Amino acid sequence: MIIIKGIGTNPYIGVGKIKKIETIEDLIQLKGGEIVVVSKASRDMLSYLQKAGGVVTDYGGITSHVAIVLREFGVPCIVGTLKATDVLCEDEIVTIDGKTGNIYKGFIELEEEKESLEIYNPSTRIKVNLNIPEIASRVAPYADGVGSLRIENMIIRTGKHPQTLLNEGKLTKVLTEGVRKIVDAFYPKSVFFRTFDIPTDELKHLEGGDIEPDEKNPLLGLRGINKDIKNPEILEAQYMAVKNLLDEGYSNIAIKTPYLRDISEYSAALKTMKKCGLRPHKDIKVGISVETPSVVFTFDQFLRKGIDFITLGMSDLTMCSLAVDRRGVKVAHHFQLTHPAVMSMVQMIIEKCDQERIESCISGYAASDPKIVRKLVHWGIGSISTNPDQILKMRRIVDKAENELILRSSR
Repeated sequence: MIIIKGIGTNPYIGVGKIKKIETIEDLIQLKGGEIVVVSKASRDMLSYLQKAGGVVTDYGGITSHVAIVLREFGVPCIVGTLKATDVLCEDEIVTIDGKTGNIYKGFIELEEEKESLEIYNPSTRIKVNLNIPEIASRVAPYADGVGSLRIENMIIRTGKHPQTLLNEGKLTKVLTEGVRKIVDAFYPKSVFFRTFDIPTDELKHLEGGDIEPDEKNPLLGLRGINKDIKNPEILEAQYMAVKNLLDEGYSNIAIKTPYLRDISEYSAALKTMKKCGLRPHKDIKVGISVETPSVVFTFDQFLRKGIDFITLGMSDLTMCSLAVDRRGVKVAHHFQLTHPAVMSMVQMIIEKCDQERIESCISGYAASDPKIVRKLVHWGIGSISTNPDQILKMRRIVDKAENELILRSSR
């Protein structure tokens, strides 16, 4: 019997007793294997949630950072139930289906989706999005690089705000040690290092997080490169971690600038790189994440300034284009990655990159959607950066899409 339904975020199945989380003490007391039920999950909970048998939330969307990281941990996760904390009872045994979003009473035998072990080798490169250094060595043999290395989790797991780590003289060291595991595992395949993109509400619970402002909608607030430009020492610490790894001989690292709103922010980022002793396009490849319509429609300015690659962040691009909070449950039905307006902008960027012979890459949630990936391959996308558990599946899907192009051309 289905007790309640939410939005499934991964293909995993979980069975266990319900444990409701209201305080940090509740998280600390987790033994492992419980089905955690919480109103809203935040990044600072991840070090505890990785040992859960499953996670269910009232609020949140499929593109939330917590949902993405739990997928990498292999933890079933269902978001957006609206009332799980009210409906589900403490210590009740349930089965959760991370694919359908269904939560069943008692133990139900469900079979997880199994991926074929056959490895396809399409011309389009199949990369991976990574949040967790520890899994890099396991996925590196199957991926053609890292399309988005998200360093935020390396900071969150310390329990300290980046400014606190900076004040302690530890920020660059933490990042250097975490990123080294990934560039080493993937060497000589490229790794796109994305600088911080942490909304303010996800930093507040960390030690020193009380410096963050209160924002009604943090996803449209102080985040991405704009936040780091306002605190250049934080940005410099990130670039120094990259420089440390370059000095160690890891030439496969590149820098990606996230959530840009205009060319002035990119110019400021390049200026800070140079201050840290990095020479863009010479010592290191630099690129941008295209996540806002303003970047799409001023893209020629970025081409003139100089970029070596781009990645497409379709979740934020959709949010900004359709005026829909991507974490908002009540407006979730308006959040359409395949909306014609969004897809037109994506096609425009891919075509311009092909003309300029710049690598274009789709990363994030959209890179795990077969229909979207197939269309982007037909448009000439250079690489697909998907979740770790989707690499083999995407290799097969992309190979099929390329064969469709060959057949169409022959006809």
